[in-house]
Amino acid sequence: MSTAQIPRHDCGAPAPDDILHAACSNTYDSAYWSLWITLPMIGNMCNSGPADQDGREPMRITSRDFLSVSRLRCRMCRLIVALFTAACAMAMLAPSRAEDVGPLSIAKTGHFFVGGKYVDTKDGAVLAGQAYVEYYIPTARTHPHPIVMIEGCCLAGAGYMGTPDGRDGWGQYFLSKGYAIYIMDQVGRGRSPYVEAVYGPKSMRAARSVERDFIAYEKYNLFPQAKLHTQWLGSGTVGDPIFDQFMAETLPMIGDARIREAVNRDATIALLDKIGPAILMPHSQSAAPVWLVADARPQLVKALLMVEAGTSSFYEVKLVGAPDWFKDGELAKPFGITYSPITYAPPVKGIEDFALARQDKPDAPDLARCWQQKEPVHKLTNLKAIPTLQMSAEASFGAPTAHCNAAFLKQAGVPVDFIRLADIGIRGNGHFLMLEQNNLEIAAVIADWLDKQVTPAEATVGAKSR
Repeated sequence: MSTAQIPRHDCGAPAPDDILHAACSNTYDSAYWSLWITLPMIGNMCNSGPADQDGREPMRITSRDFLSVSRLRCRMCRLIVALFTAACAMAMLAPSRAEDVGPLSIAKTGHFFVGGKYVDTKDGAVLAGQAYVEYYIPTARTHPHPIVMIEGCCLAGAGYMGTPDGRDGWGQYFLSKGYAIYIMDQVGRGRSPYVEAVYGPKSMRAARSVERDFIAYEKYNLFPQAKLHTQWLGSGTVGDPIFDQFMAETLPMIGDARIREAVNRDATIALLDKIGPAILMPHSQSAAPVWLVADARPQLVKALLMVEAGTSSFYEVKLVGAPDWFKDGELAKPFGITYSPITYAPPVKGIEDFALARQDKPDAPDLARCWQQKEPVHKLTNLKAIPTLQMSAEASFGAPTAHCNAAFLKQAGVPVDFIRLADIGIRGNGHFLMLEQNNLEIAAVIADWLDKQVTPAEATVGAKSR
């Protein structure tokens, strides 16, 4: 039987043969067939002693005899086979660690909940609005400001501490760089309890929509950059063990975007009030509440790492495939980057206070047209002093519109550095950068940006410890 025929697990983590590197797999296949040939020979050798030259029956060795050369050789062969088989099994059962960060020394780890208040329901008062947070403090902490990681749609914070195929995540990477990390499960998700009486009905992604919108763009081809996606391991479709592992960590979420934004804003503010100044790293959906947090606590937000966390401003853009590619969607963010009010100067009460103009032509054929403010421009005054990184992947569904968000932010006075990964030679990534096969290469880009934009100011800052 070849390694391709070894039975897979029905679900959950990838079966051993799915996580083998090609080299190990080839070595195992070659060795497997070699052992099929040599094992019978070893068995024959072990069952008989040396034959007489006349061809008579070989002499049998009893348990009282000293080990003959042939029996010693037999036992050595069996030992070699056993050790080789065990080594191959260990190589197959353990994911490769070639790209992992190595051993970590953690001074302290723990968890707590932030936010929440009692709300009256028909069954009595319940606590709602709280978020689960776990933290890791490295022994060799070299940066005073921790990184707060908040996952976007459909996942909890666990995705920052490992990939579906078993490699290290961004949590381990930034710990190895001397940052303390705090990982928050969005309100109503993961270990943050879901209080349906307060949050309303849940929303859950079906597997096919996860394929289409997040993982296997190239198979659906709904936007021009979809065909460039290469960095997800495996087929990215139902039945592939890595996709199934990703799907296993996909969770229900608060269905009403307005409620979801508000409760996560309040919980994240409560987190900063507890731990002090921090660097916020939202992914995707968690961008909107994080903008509101930075607006409410600008003195506590030392940097914004907007990872695949910015698409079109104001209106959604629907991805519909060739030849049109894009269609206008509904108004999703009346305040440009949020559903809820955020501070502008001059003040605004909603979209009606913005003088907006649509681009006549897109910046490039594979990009959507952007909305821009007319003069006088409303400025996001509370965000003007916060170093901001907006990172966009080459083959994500956000690729056609991320530039629109960056342009809107710059026009509104936000000091945003817009990094298209393809522009710096990192190609083929989709939306879940922290999970794809080059995740640590991308983490290094973020670390380098922090070294340039945030680290120089750390020398004058005392760390606030828990």
